[in-house]
Amino acid sequence: MLDIVGEFFLKELDSLKKSWYKLSLITVLPIVSFILVIAIFYAGVARDMPIAVIDSDNTQLSRKLLTNVDASSTIKIAYKLNSTKEALKLLQNGEVYALLIIEDKFSKDTLLQKHPHITVMLNTQYILIGKILTSALTSTVMQSSAQVEYIKNLLDMQNPYTTMNSISPIGMQVTPFFNTYQNYFYFLVSALIPSILQIFIVITTIVSLGNIFKYKKEKEFFIDNTNIVSKLVGMMLPYTIAFSLIGIIYILYIYSMWEFQGSFVLLVFALFLMVIAYQVIALFLFVTGFDYARALSLGAVYTAPAFAFLGVTFPVYNMNTFAIFWRNLLPVAHYIELQISQANYGVDSSVEFTKLLSIIAFWLLFIPVVYMFKKRLSR
Repeated sequence: MLDIVGEFFLKELDSLKKSWYKLSLITVLPIVSFILVIAIFYAGVARDMPIAVIDSDNTQLSRKLLTNVDASSTIKIAYKLNSTKEALKLLQNGEVYALLIIEDKFSKDTLLQKHPHITVMLNTQYILIGKILTSALTSTVMQSSAQVEYIKNLLDMQNPYTTMNSISPIGMQVTPFFNTYQNYFYFLVSALIPSILQIFIVITTIVSLGNIFKYKKEKEFFIDNTNIVSKLVGMMLPYTIAFSLIGIIYILYIYSMWEFQGSFVLLVFALFLMVIAYQVIALFLFVTGFDYARALSLGAVYTAPAFAFLGVTFPVYNMNTFAIFWRNLLPVAHYIELQISQANYGVDSSVEFTKLLSIIAFWLLFIPVVYMFKKRLSR
C-alpha cells in the first residue's frame, strides 16, 4: 500500500514539474492573494473617512464644532459646501460617506438652550463605515456639547470640579477584551485567508484529477480497478503538504503580531484536517459526474461565498435556518470557530474535540468517492 502511495506521490510531483498552472495554484497564486488581502487591511483601523459639511450658521460655535469633527482620527472634512444638492451628488458618487448639516440658528439656539439639532446623512450601503462614522460623529458632537455646557456652568458655579460633576455625574470605563485596539486586520484577515485557502484547495484538487480524465489518461494512471484508495491518497499528498505549509506560514505571520492564547499545535492539526476535508469534498464534487468543467463550477459555488457564513462579520445567532445549515457544510467554518477559541480565548484543548470531529466527518465522503471511481473504471 505504501509503495503505491509513494509511486503516485512521485507521479504527481513529476506532473507538477510539467504544469506551470498546477504549480502556480500551490505557490504563486495563493501567496499573491494573501499578500493582496494583507495589504488591503494592513492599516487595521479606518481613518480619515471623507465627509461633506454645510455650515449655514457660520459662527464661532459652529466652526469650533467642525474643528472638533475634523480633529477626529476617523473623520476628514473633505468638502465645505453651500448647496445640499451638490452635497448629495457627492454622496451618491461615493466621493464622501456622510453629509453633516448645521442649520443657520445653531449658535443662537444653543445659547438659548433650545436644543438645536445637527443633521447627518449617511451612506448606509457601507454598513461598517456607517457604524464607525455614526459612533465617531455622535462622540464628537457630545464632546462639543459638553464643552459648551461646561463653560456655561463654570460661569455660574465658579468651581471647575462642581461644574464637571454637573455635566457628567456618572463616569463610565469601557475596557475592550480580545481586540484591545479594535483593529479590523486581526479578525478580518485571520478569517479571509483560510476562506481563500479553501478555494485553492478545491480548485487544485479538481484540476489535478480532472486533467487525467479530460485528456483520457485514466487507463494510464489506473491500470486496474484496484488500490484506488492508495492511488488517490498518493496523488493528493503533494497538495496536502503544500497547502498545510502555506497555512502554517499564514498562522505564523498573523500571530507573530498578536498574542496567541491557546494551543498552536492544536490549531495546526485542525488546519491539516481542514485541508484533507476540502480535498475529499473536491473529489466528491468531481465524481458526481466526472465532468471537469462542471466540477469546477460546483467547487466555485460551494467555496466562494464561504466567508459570509463564518460568523465573523455577521453573528451566527442571527442567521436563519438555511444559513446555519450551509455554514455547517463548510469545514472552514468549524476551523475558524476553533481558531478564534484558541487564538483569542485560550479554550482548553479538551473542549475542542467536537470541532475537530466536525471537520473529520467530511472525510466520510471518501467512501462514495472510492465507490464511484470503481464503478467508473469498471465500465
